[in-house]
Amino acid sequence: MRNSERLNRSRIFYFSLFTFFIVVFGYLIVALQDLVLPVLMGTLAAYISLPGINYLRRKGIPKAFAIIILLGAFSFLVFVLGQKIVSAIPSDKEALELRIQLQYKLNENFLAFLGKKDFESEGNIVDNLIGDELDQMFESINSFLALNKSEVAEFQSYIDNALVSKRILFFYNDNLKHPILPAHEIKEITQTDGGMFPMVSATKSTSRIAIFLNAISTWIILPFVFIFILIDEGEIKNFFLGIVPNRYFEMAFTTFANVDKAIGNYLRGTLLQSALVGITIFLGLLFIGFKIQAAILIGIVAGISNAIPFLGPVIGLGTGILYAIIVEGIDPILPFLPDNPLLGVLVVVLTAQFLDNAVFQPLVLGKAVNLHPLVVVIGVTGGSIIAGFWGMLLAIPTIVIFKVVISTLYKQAKEYYIIY
Repeated sequence: MRNSERLNRSRIFYFSLFTFFIVVFGYLIVALQDLVLPVLMGTLAAYISLPGINYLRRKGIPKAFAIIILLGAFSFLVFVLGQKIVSAIPSDKEALELRIQLQYKLNENFLAFLGKKDFESEGNIVDNLIGDELDQMFESINSFLALNKSEVAEFQSYIDNALVSKRILFFYNDNLKHPILPAHEIKEITQTDGGMFPMVSATKSTSRIAIFLNAISTWIILPFVFIFILIDEGEIKNFFLGIVPNRYFEMAFTTFANVDKAIGNYLRGTLLQSALVGITIFLGLLFIGFKIQAAILIGIVAGISNAIPFLGPVIGLGTGILYAIIVEGIDPILPFLPDNPLLGVLVVVLTAQFLDNAVFQPLVLGKAVNLHPLVVVIGVTGGSIIAGFWGMLLAIPTIVIFKVVISTLYKQAKEYYIIY
């Protein structure tokens, strides 16, 4: 009788403790949602760095110095990449000009594809067959890219201050020829003495400073998470194992070990695989004649997004194509490489994906993740709905953790006759 009462009290206690933990954890996630991503990234960075710490310790370097070395290497890498990314972020003026130029180039290629001189003229056989459907699609694209009234006023102020070239102004006025767009008029500008608008470099928008300061205020916690997790000598794991009842200790210990092995293999493999894809695309774009700044930015985007199954290569290809549409002519390093930007991007991305599937994945990632393609698609889609891009990026490691935990608990529960 007493044993039965103690068992019931134990069940009530552990259930209450578990419920309390879930409620508090959920509240903290909601209240401190801006800190979730930095803490998570710091934890992942520390987790990925564990083999490096162990390697340095085997070489006789104390753990504290090994952590400082890796933190310095990470900080330097983040600083260099961050500087490149921030410098590539367009100012308000540059963003408007990019939209205008992209809209002009898309319309120009669209009319050339249909064999039309303008939107009202007759085209080729493609226009006769599917022209109406393509027109509807490009109407949506033009509506999305077109400047609204406030943006037109802002663009006008840049013109009034002689900050816009005639080329961009020509693109803008040509965009207004699209029949669905409102004709936001641009005032005539008095020419300068040379008869041309001077090309004056716009100062970088103060919004970049605001973005940087906001990021620093939130992400400053990341290095602290990185350091304290690596300093930990097992106290965190021991704490969670300590609250597990003795009869479930071995089952919990095995679950921790399996999760550690599975997620470690996946994270480190994916990081190296994505880095190799990003470097391949960066070098390929340099070879076909892209500017180094554009090649770095596209390589970073393609490398990071490559961690997203199925959708990652599409993001990398789309980023390269958008730049290829805007850029006006390229000069490949090697004579046999295509001088068409769109064709060059396609060749580079396809080559990178071939190397990824044939070399990088088998050698680096191996069989670290064995998930059904349908689970991957649903997981990535669900992650994008819940947390956008970061949700897509972290969907697969989350699924891997749940899969390992559930499968290990099920096997251990059967082995210890907890279930039949």
